[in-house]
Amino acid sequence: MNLSSVLLILCVVCVCQSQLTIPIKKIDGGLNYRNFRLDGKAINVPIDSKADAQYYGEITLGTPPQKFLVVFDTGSSNLWVPSALCPITQISCDFHSKYDHGVSKTYKPNGEKFFIQYGSGEVGGFLSTDVMSIGGVTIQNQTFAEIVEEPGIAFLAAGFDGIMGLAFDSISVDHVTPVWYQMMAQNLVPEPVFAFWLNRDPNAGPGMGGELVLGGVDPKHYTGDFHSVPLTSETYWEFKADSIVMDGTDFCKGCKAIADTGTSLFVGPTKAIEKINEKIGAEGIFTGECKMVIDEYGHQIIAWLQSGVTPEQICESLGACPNSGLCKPCETLMYYVEIAASSNATDEEILFLLESLCKFIPSPAGESTVDCSTVKSLPNIDITLNGKVFTLTPEQYILKVDNAGQQMCLSGFIGMDIPEPYGPLWILGDVFLGPYYTKFDFGKKEVAFATSR
Repeated sequence: MNLSSVLLILCVVCVCQSQLTIPIKKIDGGLNYRNFRLDGKAINVPIDSKADAQYYGEITLGTPPQKFLVVFDTGSSNLWVPSALCPITQISCDFHSKYDHGVSKTYKPNGEKFFIQYGSGEVGGFLSTDVMSIGGVTIQNQTFAEIVEEPGIAFLAAGFDGIMGLAFDSISVDHVTPVWYQMMAQNLVPEPVFAFWLNRDPNAGPGMGGELVLGGVDPKHYTGDFHSVPLTSETYWEFKADSIVMDGTDFCKGCKAIADTGTSLFVGPTKAIEKINEKIGAEGIFTGECKMVIDEYGHQIIAWLQSGVTPEQICESLGACPNSGLCKPCETLMYYVEIAASSNATDEEILFLLESLCKFIPSPAGESTVDCSTVKSLPNIDITLNGKVFTLTPEQYILKVDNAGQQMCLSGFIGMDIPEPYGPLWILGDVFLGPYYTKFDFGKKEVAFATSR
């Protein structure tokens, strides 16, 4: 999948009574200037994206402010960013902005250990407290995690620095009060509602990835009325799906589902997704993430090896060790690369060896491809929520991405078996939330969907 680097920088915030406008600054790389306005007193936060796979925006922490790009994630509840104390062996930290509490006048130490597991990897560190700003408003005494352990290719390749969770406090690690709760408690939003518009237009320019509104909705980005769906659990934004039907087969009868902005695809139980992918002719592929990491960061990996970082440490940072069947092949290859480096091999020769590592790493999430010529003939999928049918067309659930200059069509469906008590679970990620503008109503304990525009 092509994940070309795009950074989003917010600047010049003007507060004029009931209206807040946040311009987007044009920087090298072709960002377009575009205004995002506030309806009432709600806070509009522009969102950038990478290949329809990562949606993120800017926050700041500390005094003076330190900038970070974070994923606004309704599937988790904590805020974390990389720490300046991240050790040299954690390569992922080296390619992202890092929070330095030593230069912040408003930093308050906490020190409690922190670990959280995501579908793409685990991060670990410790808690700290500082001021946080988002969309021009400042939150006092926000506790968050400074991350010093960030292994795995997923975080190394990420276009974002950290994650800001927007789910309920019941699933917050270490019982940390989430950012959204702090904003409500400090009267920073006019109503307990936030909403997402995720721009799925592949031709949209950088800086036009979407919009998060805190404290309301933005009528510019939806059409028609909202259809409300009551929550069934205050953990994730969870509700009941009446049915999920493709080509006459119902894969879900009264099953649990969540709206998750932090998940790129449409996720369901493995056996059901296998049948859905079979209906659309999808076949499993090897992920391009590994090769992408080598292409972008291979020279840095070589530098680490030449500076004395051990093969074991490199492989642990890549997520291949210690508890993986990939550990020994990775270490063997890194030892070979180390020998080549000490034998005056060129960087090009060493990079060729590094790329062979990708042959040992299967697609970690089981992504699948579809023949692009068949997309128009594929069936729709109908998701019924609280009595209303929401349809995804094949043009909406098939992702067209660039792969080394060639167009590739990826299935938007992926299998994941989530154990009880949270699962079995269907995750309506960005594939669904893009076509349907989504309102998360904390006050009424419901989600509501309208057609995006």
